[in-house]
Amino acid sequence: MLEAIDETLIDLVGARTKSMIFDYLECSIRRDEIPSEPAKFCALLEEISGKAAKVIGRAAVRRLYVKLGWEFYEVHGFEPADYIEAAKTRLRRELEQQTTRALVKKFD
Repeated sequence: MLEAIDETLIDLVGARTKSMIFDYLECSIRRDEIPSEPAKFCALLEEISGKAAKVIGRAAVRRLYVKLGWEFYEVHGFEPADYIEAAKTRLRRELEQQTTRALVKKFD
């Protein structure tokens, strides 16, 4: 997820501005906390960039879904943090299914 955010910020605002954004955010949220607190990250990004935060967030989420090999679908009313939470839920479910299949295979 962090990679998707980094790449999106570099594409949209450049590497220098991306670094400035993360330097500013570091006072409120550590980089490693972003995956577990996407709503907080999005709110802070909105404080910095206003309405551009939604554009940045959607672009980052689209990139995340591509990296995961998933198709991205717009959901009315979803904010970027909602898509991130949905991705985390889907990843957990897929990992549980893979683990279950591996265990079944092991004991067959």
